[in-house]
Formats: sequence, structure tokens, C-alpha cells
Amino acid sequence: MLTRVALICVGVLIAAQVHAQAYTDPGSGTLIWQMLLAASFGLMFYLRRIIGWFQRFRSATNKSRSAEVNAAPLEEPESVND
Repeated sequence: MLTRVALICVGVLIAAQVHAQAYTDPGSGTLIWQMLLAASFGLMFYLRRIIGWFQRFRSATNKSRSAEVNAAPLEEPESVND
């Protein structure tokens, strides 16, 4: 619901453009691009680390479960004689 409202607000802001009466020099634009690129690359490395942690955690739990299954002695079922 919140994302829908946010998208509607962004759409209204984009559709209702007015002349800004402002000036942005090329250095400022370059600085903004640099910040966006640095943030995106940082996010990619951070997410890669989190995904790797989850994969190691999941593989460790799978190994411990398989070790428990393999360590359990196999019992032969008792035959019922009528």
C-alpha cells in the first residue's frame, strides 16, 4: 500500500513539471553520478556478502542434518508372526 502511494506521488511529481529557475553546474552533476555509482557498487558488495552468509549457513545446517541421519543406527523392523 505504501509503495503504491509512493509511486503515485512520484508519478504526479514527474507529470507536473515546472521550470525550476535553478542552475546545476557540470561538477555537481558529476558528483551526483559518482555518489549514485559508489552507492550502487557498495550495495552490490554488501548484498553479495549477505547472500554468501546465508548460503554458508544453509549448507552448514544441511551438513549437520545429513550427519544426524547418517549417524543414526539402522534398526531392522520386527517381524510380526501370526
